Amino acid sequence: MAITVKFFAIYRDLMGRAEIAIETSPGLKVADIYTQVLGSKARPELRSVTMFAVNEQYVTADTVVHDGDRVAFIPPVSGG
Repeated sequence: MAITVKFFAIYRDLMGRAEIAIETSPGLKVADIYTQVLGSKARPELRSVTMFAVNEQYVTADTVVHDGDRVAFIPPVSGG
């Protein structure tokens, strides 16, 4: 199953890019994708405040992803 993972703000900095395309097993949840993609770069304190989206709709970490989905990791941001 192919999905696209988009990174914003600190996640883009951690990953060194704005998005990646990955092949993964069917039936995975957003939380599984988060762990799989970030691996050792994952930060528990950041995970607890991150919002997730699938196909531009906010979702929970328990949402199952499907072939062709676009998953986004959205950390809290500030600015002015």
